[in-house]
Amino acid sequence: MKTLVTGATGFIGSHLVEELLKRGHSVTCLVRKTSNLQWIDGLNIRLIYGDCAIKESLLNAVADFDYIFHLAGLTKA
Repeated sequence: MKTLVTGATGFIGSHLVEELLKRGHSVTCLVRKTSNLQWIDGLNIRLIYGDCAIKESLLNAVADFDYIFHLAGLTKA
């Protein structure tokens, strides 16, 4: 299954990505260019650089997926 994950660089998102890969999903992650990729670095995933707050970025990213998990959020961390 082709799966898109937003928020993949966070704690919950990175664990979801790992589980999806274990279950045989083809995982793509929508991440910002400034994101810290340490929790998903080295995983067999595809990255799309964009921002959920920018409509055009989001519309381009969501096309052609079987599942979309939206875990991105604004934090002050």
